[in-house]
Amino acid sequence: MYKEVLRTMEGVEIFPSISLILFFAFFILLVTYLVRTGKQHWEEAANLPLESDETINQKFTQS
Repeated sequence: MYKEVLRTMEGVEIFPSISLILFFAFFILLVTYLVRTGKQHWEEAANLPLESDETINQKFTQS
């Protein structure tokens, strides 16, 4: 039944291609962002819950 409905729609064959392109574009942008921020940024973010509030406030006021 669903196949018949999709066959009657014009231009429906483009949607899988569009979704694949969007997925890869998002994936590439995410990887690019993670590489550009660097390992140091993520190490600092991982240590934030272990630091005191004063240390965290000092880091954010210096930036």
